[in-house]
Amino acid sequence: MNTTRRRKPLCLYYTHGKCTKMDDPVHIEMFNHNCSLGLEVNADALKQLQSQDFDYLLVLDLEGKVEILEFPVVMIDLKTLRFVDLFHRFVRPVKMGEQRVNEYIEGKYGKIGVDRVWHDTAITFQEVLQEFEVWMAHNNLWEREQGGSLHRAAFVTCGNWDLKTKIPQQCKDSNIKLPSYFMEWINLKDIYLNFYKRRAPGMRSMMNELQISLLGTHHLGIDDSKNIARVMQRMLSDGAVMQITARRSVRSHGNVEFLFKNRIT
Repeated sequence: MNTTRRRKPLCLYYTHGKCTKMDDPVHIEMFNHNCSLGLEVNADALKQLQSQDFDYLLVLDLEGKVEILEFPVVMIDLKTLRFVDLFHRFVRPVKMGEQRVNEYIEGKYGKIGVDRVWHDTAITFQEVLQEFEVWMAHNNLWEREQGGSLHRAAFVTCGNWDLKTKIPQQCKDSNIKLPSYFMEWINLKDIYLNFYKRRAPGMRSMMNELQISLLGTHHLGIDDSKNIARVMQRMLSDGAVMQITARRSVRSHGNVEFLFKNRIT
């Protein structure tokens, strides 16, 4: 299911819909343009698949401690465990000066060689959400007219930080009302703990225990999202059931209710 062969890096201009070198053989030789690589499944993976409450899961793994720098989402079909689609945007901070942004990006992405593509493609968080809503609507996951919640889908994160803390902070910084589709999520760490009966504090520990090799570059959000999706695929193939683990209450000033007794932050 999760193969170990070395792969070419994913073209990040391509994930943004901005690759202009698809007819350049040198570029094609250097970079991968197939977003589903690493997420392949076979028939054996479906033998223990359980009935689920959702049709699709959206694996989200944000990057950026001060402000969000990267917003990647990997969409997985729960009936087949197959990759469906990918949304990936680099995010331009709104509260920092240009020099601070440049230092921030150099420290974060310069060392892995993707700072240039970040500068070429990054847009504001407000613009990211606008494009993300178009993407969700295109995949029949969301309709503004139906209250703005996800339709037969749920976000999956590795921890609670992404949706409990960072998205609301970024919405505040960007002067955006927190969208209703961010009100609940699945913390894969909690599902892992309750299904396998053992703790795994992070993505790498889950991958190590399940003997899944790392794909791409750790702390590049799109690669981490794909690796988390690979862990999730394995768990589902082992018979795990994906359930909402945390929900934000509109009535109690946005406080988060954690739904599992045995959980990991």
